Amino acid sequence: MTAAGLTSPCFVDGLSSRVECGSLAVPVHHDAADGPTIDMAFVRLPARSATPAADPVVVIPGGPGQSGRSIVPIAARLLDAANVDRDVIVIDPRGTGHSGKLACPVEDEDFVADRERVIADTIACRDALDADLTAYGSEAVADDLERLRQHLGAPKLNLWGGSWGSRAALVYARRYPDVTRTLVLDSVAPTDWIIGASMGADADRALQRVFEACAAESGCAQAFPTVPRRFNQLLNRLDARPHTDDLAHPLTGATRAVSFNALRMSSAVRGMLYSDAMIRVLPYTVMQAYEGRYAPLYAASEAFNSGTLDDLAFGMMLSVLCSEDIGTLPSDGVGSEESTSFLGDQIFQFWQAACSVWPRHAVAEDFHDPVTSDIPSLLITGSWDPVTPPYTAHQAARTLSHARVLEVQGAAHIASSRGCIPQLTAKFIDSADTASLDTGCVDQIQPKAFFIDATGPEISE
Repeated sequence: MTAAGLTSPCFVDGLSSRVECGSLAVPVHHDAADGPTIDMAFVRLPARSATPAADPVVVIPGGPGQSGRSIVPIAARLLDAANVDRDVIVIDPRGTGHSGKLACPVEDEDFVADRERVIADTIACRDALDADLTAYGSEAVADDLERLRQHLGAPKLNLWGGSWGSRAALVYARRYPDVTRTLVLDSVAPTDWIIGASMGADADRALQRVFEACAAESGCAQAFPTVPRRFNQLLNRLDARPHTDDLAHPLTGATRAVSFNALRMSSAVRGMLYSDAMIRVLPYTVMQAYEGRYAPLYAASEAFNSGTLDDLAFGMMLSVLCSEDIGTLPSDGVGSEESTSFLGDQIFQFWQAACSVWPRHAVAEDFHDPVTSDIPSLLITGSWDPVTPPYTAHQAARTLSHARVLEVQGAAHIASSRGCIPQLTAKFIDSADTASLDTGCVDQIQPKAFFIDATGPEISE
C-alpha cells in the first residue's frame, strides 16, 4: 500500500523514530461532495516487512472526541506484532486533534450541578466554534474513513476501535461490509446501546466489583476491611459539609485551596475506575480521604483530568452524544438504578442541559439497530470496566456471527494491553479467524495487587 502524495515524514510525541503524518480533504457533508471540506489528519506507521500486506490496520480512538495522534505511542505498542506485515494508520476523526478540533474549555472536572451554568457554557462554546456542528457524527467519520481507504488504494481495512471508536468501526462495517476484513473492538459500544444512559449504574457495579476484589485479597482485606461502608459514609459527610484543604498540585507543586463535595468525590472515583493503575490505589485513596487526608484523591482526580479530559474535543463529544446517544433520551429517561448509584443522575442531568442548546444531526433510520455481520470480529472487554462493561461486548457479539469475546479479569477500560491480548490480536488480524485462536492464556491474566499504603502492595509482583 502506498500513501504517496498524502503523507510526509514526521515525529510524534512518545515515539523515538520518524513515522508519516498526512491529511485528506473530505466533504463536510458527504451528500454534498462538491461543497466545503474538512482536512482529516492521520498518522501512518509503515509496515516493517519488505513485502507488506495490502490491507492496513486502522485505529479509531475513543471519546467521542479523542485525538488519534495522542494515542499513537499506545497503538504502536499494542499493534507492534501486526505492524510487521501491515501498515498501522491512526486517524484523528473529524472534530478532533488535527482534524478541525472542536475544542470547548471544560473548567471543572465535575459534572456541574448548576443547570444554568452548563447551558451558558455550552452556548458560549457553540457560538465560538466556526463549524457546521451538524456535520460531526459516527456516520460521517465512517464515510471519511472510506474516502481515505480509496485514496490509499487499500483493498480492505482491518479496524481497531476502542470505546466510541468501536462504535465508529461497527458503523463503518455496516456501511462498507465488502471492504472490511476484520474488526478488533475493545470496550465495545454497540449501536443498539445508548452511550451515557447507564453510566452511573455501570460505574456503581464496577466499584462494587473492586471492593469485592479487595475483600478477597488478604493484604487489601486486612488493611481496609471497612472500605465499602467508609466510602458511603464519606459521601454522606461531604454531601452535608464539603471539605476544603490546601493541597499541592501533583505535577506543579503549587498549593491552592481545594474543595471536595460529594459530587467531586464521586467524579474522582469514577475517573479512577477507568484505569488499571488507579484502581490499585482506589481503596487506599478512599480510606485516606475518609481519615481527612485528601492529597491522594486530589492527585488521582488531576491525573485523570490532565491525562484524559485535556485531550478530548468536547464539542465533538457533544455533537455525537446529543444526536446519537444520551441526548436523545427524554427527561425521565433514566431509571432508579441510575439515580441511586454513587454518582446519582448527575451525568444524565448534565447532558440533558448541554444537549438542549447544541445543534443536532439526523442519523440513518437503522442507526440504532444491532450491526448484523459475518465479518471476523474479536471483542475485548475488562471485567471492571465502569463505562462499557462486559455485557456491552456480549450484546454486540449476538449479531456478529464470527465473533469471539475475550473478557479480561481485573481490567478496566481498554484492556488490549493486558497479558497475551496483543499477541492474540496480531494472530487474529493475520488469520482473520476467531475459531482457530487459542485463548487459554486469557484465563491466566489476573488482577494486579492493591496498594495497602503509599509504598505499594503487600505482595511482590
